[in-house]
Amino acid sequence: MSSNHEIQNFFRYCPLCGKAGPQVLSGRELNCSHCGFRFFFNIAAAAGAFVLRDRELILCVRGKEPGLGRLDVPGGFIEFDETLEQGLRREIREELGIEVGALSYLASAPNDYRFAGVPYKTSDVFFRTTASSDAVLVPQDDVAGYELFNPLRVDPEAFAFESTRQGYLHLVRILREEGWT
Repeated sequence: MSSNHEIQNFFRYCPLCGKAGPQVLSGRELNCSHCGFRFFFNIAAAAGAFVLRDRELILCVRGKEPGLGRLDVPGGFIEFDETLEQGLRREIREELGIEVGALSYLASAPNDYRFAGVPYKTSDVFFRTTASSDAVLVPQDDVAGYELFNPLRVDPEAFAFESTRQGYLHLVRILREEGWT
């Protein structure tokens, strides 16, 4: 959530007692003076993967807002009772129809994600993984398509989200340290 005013617009009434006018404190705490209800807005966890196949990077083209038509990595929000790794593997299956190899942690970055007019603060965690040469990519869910890139030659500004740009730049540093050209 980006401001007290923005939060107040979504929560004009207490979700517990229904009285008007709960206050937003410290930018992320909803507090009802009528019934004492307190709620803290926390980040949502999301995971994405930089998937390499035969020395090419598989990137998705977003099929929906936010970021319609821009590049992204396969991934998404983590569901209740999932680990980051379980959620990421599920998202990759849902978005590209493939299984991937071992997941190696790359980086994490904060992100602002606005969906259906609602602002979410997320913590985006990025992993590196591989897909087999014969993996058949089938764009589905919120992915309109995919593109294959030299992993060192993607314009970071083409990504839909700042957090993904940061994850990508971290990947590039690691690949260069490993001798990729």
